[in-house]
Amino acid sequence: MRRTFAVTDACLGCGACIKTCPEKAIQPAPREYPSPLLVLEDRCTACAECAEVCPAEACIQVLLEDE
Repeated sequence: MRRTFAVTDACLGCGACIKTCPEKAIQPAPREYPSPLLVLEDRCTACAECAEVCPAEACIQVLLEDE
């Protein structure tokens, strides 16, 4: 299992996580995406800096199955 973060639909779109992410793993999402932002799993190191600055607590830790 590998840890990463995801942005839920509680996201306010403030961009605090984008500015904080040291890996530049958080990007604006395509229009049809359920959240304003998406996390690029291959870049995310699960440092949790996004969760620390999120005013809506929309950045959550998730576990991914290793391939």
